[in-house]
Amino acid sequence: MITLDPRGAEHPGHVRPNAGEAGLGYLFLPQAWGFGYAAEACAAALYWFADALPGEPVVLCTQTANDRAMRLAAKLGFTEVERFEEYGAEQWFGVWPPVTPSG
Repeated sequence: MITLDPRGAEHPGHVRPNAGEAGLGYLFLPQAWGFGYAAEACAAALYWFADALPGEPVVLCTQTANDRAMRLAAKLGFTEVERFEEYGAEQWFGVWPPVTPSG
């Protein structure tokens, strides 16, 4: 499952003063882990989003202890904005700027 939902203002971590950024979420069954499905599906969703809403950022939040999620964020091109405590653990918060066509 891949989701692109508004990140609620009640959560820490935003790139806009009034929140409302799209947050990338994903959930795969353990049997699907390690095959690259998350990277492929998330990349497709991000590029669809960039085409549908040009110039809009996408954010991602994950626990720093989740090595696989951290590697996926880097592979997808997310850059770190900040780290904070939420849900009793350190969270990594990053932003994905849409690709702007050249020429």
